[in-house]
Amino acid sequence: MFHLGYIDPGSLYTVSSGLAAIIGFALSALAVVALFFRRLGAFIRRHWVWATAVLVVAAAAIAALLIGSDHKDGRVMAGHEQGKRLIIVALDGLSPKIIEPMMAAGELPNFQHLKELGGYSHIGTTNPAESPVAWTSFATGRNPGKHGVYDFIRRNPTSYLPDLSLTRLEGNKSLPVRRGKAFWQYGREAGVPMTVLACPVTFPPDEINGKMLSGMGVPDLLGTQGTFSFYTTAPETVTNDTGGEVHVVADANPLDLELLGPQKQGLTGKVERLAAPFQVRLNAERTAATISLQGQEVTLAVGEWGRWLDVVFKAGPMSRMHGITRFNLVEAKPYLKLYAAPICIDPRKPWFPVSYPDGYAKEIAQDLGLFSTRGMPFDTWALNEGRLSEDAFVEHAVDLYQERLRLMQHELSRCERGVFFCYFEYPDIIQHMYWRFIDKGHPLYDPAAPPKLAGMIDDCYRKMDSIVGVALAALRSGDTLIVLSDHGFTTFRRAAHVDSWLREQGYLVLRDPMAPAGGPLFQDVDWSKTRAYALGYGGIYVNTMGREPQGIVPEGDEKEALKREIASKLASWADPKTGTPIARKVYLNQEIFNGPEARLAPDLYIGFSDGYGASWQTALGASPRGLVEDNLKKWSGNHLVDPSLVPGVLFANRPIKLPEPTLYDLAPTVLTFLGFDDIRLRNEDLDGKPLF
Repeated sequence: MFHLGYIDPGSLYTVSSGLAAIIGFALSALAVVALFFRRLGAFIRRHWVWATAVLVVAAAAIAALLIGSDHKDGRVMAGHEQGKRLIIVALDGLSPKIIEPMMAAGELPNFQHLKELGGYSHIGTTNPAESPVAWTSFATGRNPGKHGVYDFIRRNPTSYLPDLSLTRLEGNKSLPVRRGKAFWQYGREAGVPMTVLACPVTFPPDEINGKMLSGMGVPDLLGTQGTFSFYTTAPETVTNDTGGEVHVVADANPLDLELLGPQKQGLTGKVERLAAPFQVRLNAERTAATISLQGQEVTLAVGEWGRWLDVVFKAGPMSRMHGITRFNLVEAKPYLKLYAAPICIDPRKPWFPVSYPDGYAKEIAQDLGLFSTRGMPFDTWALNEGRLSEDAFVEHAVDLYQERLRLMQHELSRCERGVFFCYFEYPDIIQHMYWRFIDKGHPLYDPAAPPKLAGMIDDCYRKMDSIVGVALAALRSGDTLIVLSDHGFTTFRRAAHVDSWLREQGYLVLRDPMAPAGGPLFQDVDWSKTRAYALGYGGIYVNTMGREPQGIVPEGDEKEALKREIASKLASWADPKTGTPIARKVYLNQEIFNGPEARLAPDLYIGFSDGYGASWQTALGASPRGLVEDNLKKWSGNHLVDPSLVPGVLFANRPIKLPEPTLYDLAPTVLTFLGFDDIRLRNEDLDGKPLF
């Protein structure tokens, strides 16, 4: 598994060394302020009549300003109207092909009621139909060529190596990845209150007029998107092909183990791995285990999840990195198998900011209890690799769903006016992992599957219906409610090795032409002869002179001709097993990306046919043997196909005026609520129009 963005806490030493001077300055400033207010108080006591008159006049002036701020050219701005709320509930991945039959059968009464109140429509997704791309386009009203997020994985233009588009970490700082203003930033300008809960690609959080909890993109404490730890006494060969870190340990009772944390680089440049010792004691019957970690204890039965435990790593003489984690006792006999979830940033003492204001995450933890701060909190790779049981994964997933629902209810009850947004990733993950139980053509389909697993997706849609019910119950007169998904869903039966296809066609060349396969991270590629390469979940890049570090294809007519040639050949690529075309359509960069960020985006993008998708090896720049293979991962549902195959859903309690709405239309809709007129909307270079 490819892990990115390890934290370097070493630079903290420089900050800490100046601590005494900073404290001295602060104390001096406080003394000056105290002296000022002491003298001011004495003056007011001597001239209390005059002072009272001044305060009355000042209060009247402030009130007039506040009232006037609700007017623009003599109009009351819509978003400022007392008590008016725009409530947006984002349910990732809901598909028309599932929701419509369930509504017709009467299984989703709240969705049906919302449709009858206002309207229902399919909603066009982005190209590519990936969650970070889609939700960034939703938030900005702009295409990826303007906001710069065009895949989960992007390539580092200086090295060809893959990098995540969700997170940028440099030393101890997190940097924004999104270009272009999101609707909540306009809300800050307009003075309209905003509550934004877990929207993807909001790490680090923006400064807004309200509160924001960052979503997809928040790393774990290691700086990755989720690295679990797995400890086992069973004999096992450990490889790098895993989503976590597997530790094979000698059997003993008790077991003295280490929870590995982030890397630390000292002033000398030496890098070491921080660690937190812990102990595991099995009972005599080997039916339970007690885990002791930094003064905390939890006892688990087999299959049981423990509560959140604090874990602290010493990053420097005066700095500590605070995290939280949970354990699951997978097995106790004949071998111990213990799972430690990725270490989340502690919301009470975050190493990186995960909310705005800074203390908002701590406030949530105090009001509702500890919660997962990781932007992608579902442990899908642990299930894929058999490190977690199906039951444990489902229990954890439902816990996360309930955690987010409690947060939504808590904050919606406190939202008096303005814009409220809450995001649920649960339906996306459940469909990714359990589509194998509803697609009879999937290689992992099991007709004898337990009813609980076979019914996971239908149950998921009922849970989403309950969320809609919560939102409907909270509506007040004048509120607008929008419920939407960013894309739909389909099956993932066969995985395509795009770099292997490029190699077969002569566009990608290995240093050893006779090698049967090329390794990940393009480690075996001969860039002096390679004209094109694939990375991510459908993107193909031309090895361009002046853009890539060893580019050989010049910009201009030659590059454009090569793009058209590759697209033409891809159109005829068929699955040798089924005869089905791999690609439904191949898009040139300029057809789907328009704006200043388009130059660094993929030069071509594959819109895969139903049932097909880029292989995991393609995502990380490998070219294995063969061109197409069965997808034998439990990750069996997909939306990384041609966008026309996976529209999302859109519900509202007002009639939807646009005949074919897309995700780009949501930001203009919010801006209209804020009071922006048509002229201002046009000036913002948005790619959508208001829904209403």
